[in-house]
Amino acid sequence: MAPPRLLNVLLVPGFFGFGRLGDIDYFAGVGPLLEAALSKRGFQARVTEVVTPPTASIRRRAAHVLEALVAVAEGAGDIHVVGHSTGGLDARLAIARTASLPTNARLGDYERVRSVVSISCPHYGTNVSTYFTRPVGRALFRSGARYLAFMLERGQLPLKIALRLGYLALRVSDPQRRRRGTFDQLYERLLNDLTDERRIELVQFLRQIADEQALLFQLTPAGCDLLNACTLDPPLAYGSVISCAAPPSLRVLLRFVVNLYAQIMYPLYWLLHRLSREKNAALREQLTPLQLATLDTGLGRTAGARDSDGVVCVLSQVWGKVLHVARGDHLDVVGQYGARGRTDDAEGADQTWGGDWIPSASGFDAAAFEALWFAVAEFIASSSSEIQEADS
Repeated sequence: MAPPRLLNVLLVPGFFGFGRLGDIDYFAGVGPLLEAALSKRGFQARVTEVVTPPTASIRRRAAHVLEALVAVAEGAGDIHVVGHSTGGLDARLAIARTASLPTNARLGDYERVRSVVSISCPHYGTNVSTYFTRPVGRALFRSGARYLAFMLERGQLPLKIALRLGYLALRVSDPQRRRRGTFDQLYERLLNDLTDERRIELVQFLRQIADEQALLFQLTPAGCDLLNACTLDPPLAYGSVISCAAPPSLRVLLRFVVNLYAQIMYPLYWLLHRLSREKNAALREQLTPLQLATLDTGLGRTAGARDSDGVVCVLSQVWGKVLHVARGDHLDVVGQYGARGRTDDAEGADQTWGGDWIPSASGFDAAAFEALWFAVAEFIASSSSEIQEADS
């Protein structure tokens, strides 16, 4: 039996992106799932998560992607890039041979990059960014990040006490911890152990967000229109995964009456979903008949300007072949959907769980998560297989 072919898969995070913050992964469970799915197709995949500045310009972020490409290119195997949200734009710019990026890294063999897959990516921009580029939106964005950084820098002991008291108050209603949600993940995996190292990590992350806001302007429809005009995509396989969340409703809000995190965040989701509506009536006309047919079939109806994942309109997410249409929000698709399951380890069965950062009530679950990333794996495998057949 022939040994499995090697593949390199780069995962590029989006806006606010990080590889790992505390014990919280940006791509929660994605790496092992991709490796397993590609293994079934006869490939040995090495998945690498790229670390990019969270809110820096696409040009700066793309430079980090290019450096990661150069690093993995030192080994063997085809290269595939998967970008979530802004990460999809970073990936497209990183592989554009004519792009001028702030790095000395140079990729010698572009032909080894076989595909680029974008997940929930604003290829044509998002109006959420337009709102936060206005004076009020920018002030809220900047002051919120600076205040949190200040609290972490100056109020170490009071902050630890406040976090502990707040967490204990949440546990009063559920002393047996039968219901574990987003607050639990945030506290237990990030804030419970505020060592100096972790505190400095958080402060640096927040300072970057407060000081660098170029990305907000570049993700507006006008900014992405300029990027698309100036970026010539090289001839390789492009695929996109589309996410569409359930529209907000008063019924769902009332259902969250016992969920404190959802009570706080659902009104924000409601606002973001409304802001993300597409205002360009001609955008649907820019997509090909095949793209539209696949998108509409996946949604079960005609995709419109009001359809979004709470951050990006579905019409703006299409680039290349539509691989999969997920009924979930912007963060569900990278594993932040409130996962529930069981794993067996040396100490016995252990409950695994995760945070549902955007409580959209879209019904996204483990089966939907696997279907999405299996579709991505199938596209990656076919992209490498087609090249191999052509070469032989």
